Parts: sequence; C-alpha cells; structure tokens
Amino acid sequence: MESTTVPLTKRIIGLALAAVFIVGSCLIPGSEAISHQGIMALGLLLALASMWATSALPIGAIALFVVIMLPLLGIVDSVSQAFSGFAGSPLFFIIAVFSLPVIMGKTKWGVRLMAKLLNWTGSDSRKLVLGFMIATTLVSTVMSDVPTTVLFLGFALTILKAAGAEPGKSNLGKDLMIAVPVAAVTGGVATPAGSSFNVVAMQILQQTTGQTISFFDWMIVGLPIAIIMTPICWFFITKIIKPEPITDACLQGIRDEAAASTKVSAYDVKALLMIVLLVVLWILGNWIPVLNVTVVALVGLTVMFLPGIDLLTWGEFQKSVPWGIVLMCGTIFTIGGVVQATGGAEFLANLFMGSGVTSLGFFASIAILMALVYILHTICPIGAAILAIFIPIFITLCAGFGVSAAVPTISLAIVVAGNVLLPVNPTVMLTYGEGYYTFGDMFKTGIVPAVVLIALITFWVPFIVGVMGI
Repeated sequence: MESTTVPLTKRIIGLALAAVFIVGSCLIPGSEAISHQGIMALGLLLALASMWATSALPIGAIALFVVIMLPLLGIVDSVSQAFSGFAGSPLFFIIAVFSLPVIMGKTKWGVRLMAKLLNWTGSDSRKLVLGFMIATTLVSTVMSDVPTTVLFLGFALTILKAAGAEPGKSNLGKDLMIAVPVAAVTGGVATPAGSSFNVVAMQILQQTTGQTISFFDWMIVGLPIAIIMTPICWFFITKIIKPEPITDACLQGIRDEAAASTKVSAYDVKALLMIVLLVVLWILGNWIPVLNVTVVALVGLTVMFLPGIDLLTWGEFQKSVPWGIVLMCGTIFTIGGVVQATGGAEFLANLFMGSGVTSLGFFASIAILMALVYILHTICPIGAAILAIFIPIFITLCAGFGVSAAVPTISLAIVVAGNVLLPVNPTVMLTYGEGYYTFGDMFKTGIVPAVVLIALITFWVPFIVGVMGI
C-alpha cells in the first residue's frame, strides 16, 4: 500500500514513534546483558515495525532507510555489512519465484481450474475463499510455503482480474490475498516437508539431544493442527472482511473463456511441466542437499528463457517482481542477522527465561513462552535464528518437567512457521506486494487464529507426543 493513500496523521504517528525508538535506543547504555549496539539494533527494529505498521513511507523507502541507519548509528562496521541480507540465497529465491505467476497467467490452466472451482462455489465468495484455502493447505503439506503461495497467487489473480477487483478496494481481493499465504503456512506445519523451518528444528534437536522425529510422527502431531486451523482462519478472514459476491458476469466470463480453451497449447504443456518439475525438485530437496530451493528456482528461471522453451521474456520478468517487497525482504534478513549478532535475540531469550514464568507450571509457562516467541517472530522474522536460540532453552525447560524434547522442537517450529499476524515474512510478502490489503487488515483477521494456535500447541502437542511416546 502506498503511503499517499494512508491518512497523514497515521503516517506522522509512525514516523514519530520511529524517531522515539531510534533516539531512545541511542541514549540507553549497554550492560553485561546486552551491548549498546544490541540495544540500538532492537530500537531500529521497533522503528522499522512502527513505520511499516502505519505505512509512514513506501515499504521500499522504509527498507533502505533502516539499512543505511545501521552503519550511520555504528551498529555495524561497514556499509557492506548493512547490505548483507541482500546477498543471501533466500532473497534470490524470492526474486526467482515471481516468474511462476507470470507463466501461469499466460496459460489457460488457471482459467480451467477456476471454472471448475466456480462450478462448486457459484456466486458464494466465502465458499470460493474456503476452496482456495483447502487446496493451498493440501499442496503446502508437501511443498514449501513460498512456492505454494506463488502458485495459488497466480490462480487467485485470475479470479480477481475477471471480477474487476481493484487493489485496496475489493474485499474479495483482500480475503484471497490474505487467505492464500495463511493457508500455505498452515499446511506447512503438517509434515516435515511442508516448511524448511521444520527441517531446521529437527536438525537442532538431533544436534542437541541425538533424538530424531520421523516423518510419520511429525505428521501425527502437525496434521490435526493444520486441519483445525484452516477453517478457523477462513472463518475469521471472511467474517471480519466480508467479501463481495462474485458477479454473474465474472462467472460467465470465466466459464466462456474456459469453454474456448479446450485445446491445450504447446505453451500450456511446457509451463505445466516446468512447474511440476520445480515442485518435485523442491520436495526432493528436503532430503537431497544439492537440490537447494534457491538453486532449483534460479536454474528453473534460466531454463524459462532458453530457445525453444521461451516461457518468459526478460521484460515480463522485470515487471513481475515487486522491487519494494524485495527491498523489504533484504532489510528483514539484514536486521534479523544484526539483532542476533549484537546479542539482541539472546537478550530477549534470557529475559523471557528469567521472568519467572517457569514457576507458573508447565502449561502456563509453555503458553506464555510460545506467545512471546510468536510476538518476537512477528516483529523480527528470523525463524532459523529463533529456533537455534530457543529450542535448546525450551528443551532444558521441558526436561525439568519430565517432558520429551520433541515437544519444544515441534511447538517452536509451528510457532515460527505459522505466523499470520503481519505480512513481514517472505511467504506473506508475496501477496502483500499486490497491494490488496494492509498491515491492519491482516492483523485483524489473524489475532484470534494466533491465540487459537498457541492454545493448540500448548495442550495438543504435549498430549499427543506423550501418547505416541515420541
């Protein structure tokens, strides 16, 4: 959302809060618990969150401002360190996968799929959103969140284009753009293959304790959570932001276009084969290290330009990438690494553990700590770092209560992967870049599901792990 469409008062409040956080952090001296640089990094992180939450400036401008403040405030030693998040492979993966909605949009597969879905939903737009969420959740159980979101984003845009849904105005557009990534992260908790965070958590568990969790055992714990959370998220998304009905003209237009698209073109076949191949390689990458998701995505992008393939032109690709979102991702990766390197993340972890919550009993302490980690990951989406810091701490906590180390491992992976409050993680950024919804829209639809998720993790995970003897 461009800052010019946001009330001036809201933008000024965002800038004022950012200034308070930055100046205040500069005035607070360091201590044995946290360095001065760590305090300033946390202050800058809060400034970043306040400006994004209020849309004080365009997201790309906010991202660049925060990055350049890192060396100016002395938080990092050089400008190159400030841009370190822009050199990591995750950013190039995000850039590459924006090609997939483009090639799908040039085929008739989306129209054919939407025609079949609309035959089931009719003009009931809430039912349409549910259909999208169920399909996205199912695919995301075996495919990483980001490519799943990109795939269904392309299908959703087909509907919204036919319906004439305008970004920022259409409630159907808001619902679909929120629902797709939410369903992707929800499905991602169901199996180890559903999210890279699941694999990271399992690796940390094995390094810390020597214990492993099988694919089936993880699914027994995670699949019921995905099944429960999908309709809950759908209910609150479509109740809080009520979608407008799908018009008869939209329905008939898609049906007519589908009826005229019975012949499958060579381009359709090539595009489908490309996407299927990428999906297969991404799934295999959970077990074959050389099939890194970024490597697969970049090789696939290159292949799209080859003579005889010609799925994409460079001009089409350039237009498909929302560069403001790319800058936003790079800044998040940078600031997350800086917060960790300067001791900010460890300070927060120690603060949580020293707060006395462990004296409240197992379930109360787990619920509070999971909620705090959820909030931390919402404003500081450095999932792998959060898992590396908190899993060993929570394993020790659970051991004191005689609880399996699998409980904090699976619980923290779900908390980190299933974050649906704000569009500040790479999965949700993909649809936020289309401009249909705001930070506030997503927060309103996500607050109750977030509470439900924490409650499920607190009571279900320890119960089923105990029953299964994992």
